[in-house]
Amino acid sequence: MMSRMMLQPPQRGIDPVVPPVATSWRRIDAWLSRHASKALADLRPPASWQSIQEAESRLGFPLPADLRDSLRCHDGDTSLLGVLPCRRLYSVSEIIKVREMRMAIWEPDDPDQAETPWWGTKWVPISGSHGDDHFIDAGEGMWHNHLGDAVHDDQAYFLGWPSLGSWLHEVAEAMEHHDQSSWFGAVTAPKIDSSGDIDW
Repeated sequence: MMSRMMLQPPQRGIDPVVPPVATSWRRIDAWLSRHASKALADLRPPASWQSIQEAESRLGFPLPADLRDSLRCHDGDTSLLGVLPCRRLYSVSEIIKVREMRMAIWEPDDPDQAETPWWGTKWVPISGSHGDDHFIDAGEGMWHNHLGDAVHDDQAYFLGWPSLGSWLHEVAEAMEHHDQSSWFGAVTAPKIDSSGDIDW
């Protein structure tokens, strides 16, 4: 899973070079095709531009660029636990459904929100299960584009990933180094069992 990290505010002006989201997805798809074809089959086809535009209209603001690019590669997945180490990826329609559910029960005037926020105005859910959701901060503050984890029964927190693109790149790296015992990367390398299921 995406690992939890307690963070200081991100440093401005330090932007590592990250490949395009589509490049990382091509690497991920190619690796799944060779090593875990069942998991590859769980990934949905690309989302349409129309569905993305309709989602943005309902949101009232644009989706983060990396998320738009990711949805244009795969509109989420249909697996039980998730193809990637982030819980199950949401489709465009699920992103809207989950966010609207969270916004309906969110209490922005709750004084606890200032110190221990449970949800944010412009957080966009990207994956989840059982009420626990990973999200991207689409707001304009210091955590813009950063990935976070909003569990159902505790405060939310950021994970240390400055963008979805940076995380997908590291997932692709971990996959391609899965058979190297010396590999030590930002994402733990997956294992494939005898039935072809992927285990993170």
